[in-house]
Amino acid sequence: AFNPRTITVHVGAKIVWTNNETDGMPHTATSGTPGAPSGLFDSGTLNPGQSFQFTFNTPGTFAYYCRIHGAAMTGTITVVP
Repeated sequence: AFNPRTITVHVGAKIVWTNNETDGMPHTATSGTPGAPSGLFDSGTLNPGQSFQFTFNTPGTFAYYCRIHGAAMTGTITVVP
């Protein structure tokens, strides 16, 4: 699961996703919802120990998910002015 699953940040915030799995499980951080990626960002496959970062420069609510785990692994970032 993403931890935290939801977060609120200000415009210009850089979010860093890091795969902290100890069992070797890969993950992704992909904007949009399962089956409907938005194309805003996609980490590609993150193996344990790897990170991906994205800076949010526009206010709004942005859903994201893991392409490997689909609806079982989702999150939301709310960006405020």
